[in-house]
Amino acid sequence: MLKKKITQIQRFLIIAILFLLCIALALGILLKYQELKNTTNHFAKNNNDRQENLILLEDNNQNKIEMFEDFHDQDKNKSLAILEQEAQKIDNDINLTKMIEQNVSLEKNSTLKSNLSLNNDNNLSLKNTTILENNSSLIEQNLSTQTIQKKDKHLPKLAIIIDDMASASQVRNLKTLNLKLNPSFFPPDKNHPNTPKLASNFNFYMVHLPLAAIHYNKPELDTLNPNDSEERIFKKIAQIKKDFKNLKYINNHTGSLFTSNEKAMKNLYEALKSQNLLFVDSKTIGNSKALKASKETAMVYIQRDIFLDNEDNVAYVKKQLLSAVRLAQKKGFAIAIGHPRKNTLKALEESKDLLAKVELVYLSEIYGK
Repeated sequence: MLKKKITQIQRFLIIAILFLLCIALALGILLKYQELKNTTNHFAKNNNDRQENLILLEDNNQNKIEMFEDFHDQDKNKSLAILEQEAQKIDNDINLTKMIEQNVSLEKNSTLKSNLSLNNDNNLSLKNTTILENNSSLIEQNLSTQTIQKKDKHLPKLAIIIDDMASASQVRNLKTLNLKLNPSFFPPDKNHPNTPKLASNFNFYMVHLPLAAIHYNKPELDTLNPNDSEERIFKKIAQIKKDFKNLKYINNHTGSLFTSNEKAMKNLYEALKSQNLLFVDSKTIGNSKALKASKETAMVYIQRDIFLDNEDNVAYVKKQLLSAVRLAQKKGFAIAIGHPRKNTLKALEESKDLLAKVELVYLSEIYGK
């Protein structure tokens, strides 16, 4: 019996809301004096409550009053959820939430406020209007909080670059991992002539540009040196852009000697800028001049945060992956660099649960395409 009465009350509540909407849209229809008076009494009676319910219905039955007072004792979000749940049990075709949002929008409309004022005639006071606006504010605040909570659930981002890409087997091994990685291919030369074609197997790729190192016994062919002319550097970068379609990012292979030379790095940045390319500093030396060169050429500076495989063993790579994930969680974003070695790929495969704590991304998702 009580459930049936509750159902009747809720139906009457829905009818009352629809009736108010009709009043707002008609912009001229007057409510009967007794109905406005009852509405005024309802709002005034509950003005000191926590303003957590959208509409209060006066009822002389004590059981009904206790039910709605229980609703007052719940927090705002829970009150809305209970009300919506009960309304859906009454009629599955009625979406009470949408109706409430429409009501809120109409209540805030200046035209509605004007008509309420015109039709006041001492039936609706400014006090009632204030209550309506306060309820609207509570609803908007709840919706805003829910939106913020959803945004907070976004995972930190981690970009993992895989350097030294040059063969078909490396491409197959990388694709087998089924992870979102950033492969970086050597420019083509007689030792690995097919790198542009191999790179086309990926949605996103980079170029791994050989730069001169202080101590390195096996430099790549056509490695750029600090004493190379500006013309030579510009020509090299232009050829790379021609070979690799849709290329946007280049990082350095070795390069401790080149990147520590201020003039050489400025020439490189100017060449990259002319081809609309971005440089990722692999940080193979602590006193890299890439940051200074980027500022002088008004280009964005991007640098590696963590090397994954300075030691070629699975345990070490896993430890470095953990550090990369923690850094991403701390900063919101991190860049790690590894190589297509057997142990590195195995560590990546065995660390998928760890990597699920971050969002693996392409650099283009952070710095633009």
